[in-house]
Amino acid sequence: MKNRLALHRVLAGWKAGLLALALLVAGLLSPAKSYAVTSGPGVWDLMIFGNYDLVSPNTGQVYSSAQPSLTWANTMQNGYGAGIGTAYWFNDVIAFRVMAQGNFYQLKSPAPGSMESAPLTGGFEAKLYGGPDYYLYAAVDAGAAYELSLPNNTSPTLSGKGSTNAWSAYGDVGLGVNIDWVFVEVKLAYLPDAIAHASSSQNALWYIPVTAGFNF
Repeated sequence: MKNRLALHRVLAGWKAGLLALALLVAGLLSPAKSYAVTSGPGVWDLMIFGNYDLVSPNTGQVYSSAQPSLTWANTMQNGYGAGIGTAYWFNDVIAFRVMAQGNFYQLKSPAPGSMESAPLTGGFEAKLYGGPDYYLYAAVDAGAAYELSLPNNTSPTLSGKGSTNAWSAYGDVGLGVNIDWVFVEVKLAYLPDAIAHASSSQNALWYIPVTAGFNF
C-alpha cells in the first residue's frame, strides 16, 4: 500500500511538472502582441491597411490646355483601396518601409468609366512623440504607380483588358498615430500622370489618403 501511495505521488509530481513545462513552452512560442513592441531597434512590422482617398478637395483643372471647366473634384468621386507593407526599425525613432497598394476611382456621371492606381513605394517613418507602442509619427513615401484608365468599368477589376495603362511617379507625406497594433495615417499624395495616355496636357492630381490598418 505504501509503495502504491509513493508511486502515485511520484506520478502526480511528474504530471504537474510536465504540465508546467508545457505551459511555459507554449507561452514562449505563442505570439502575444500585447507583450511585443511595435517599434524599436531591429523590430519588423507587417502592415495591412485600407484607404479612403479624398479627391473632392482638389478643385484644380484636369487639363492645362483643354476643357477648362473639367476639374478633378467634379470629374472623379472619392476613391478607396487597400494595401500591404512592411517596416523595419533601425532604432527607436526611424523606420524604413515598403508598401504596395491598389486604389479605385469612379468617374462622376454622366461620364462612364473609372480609374485604378497601384502605387509601389519605399519610405520612412520618424517617431515624433511617444513610446514603443503608442506614438505619433511623420511618414514620407516615394515610388511609382501603375495607372489604368477603364472607359466602361464602374467597379474594380484586376484586368487591364480594354483599357489604357501607363506608369506615373508617386509621392506622399503625412502624419500618423500608432495605438498598439492599430494605426491611422492622413497624407497628401501626388500623381503627375494620373490618367494613362491622356490626349491633352494633364495637370497633376493631388489627393488626401486617409489610411487605417493593423500591424503585426
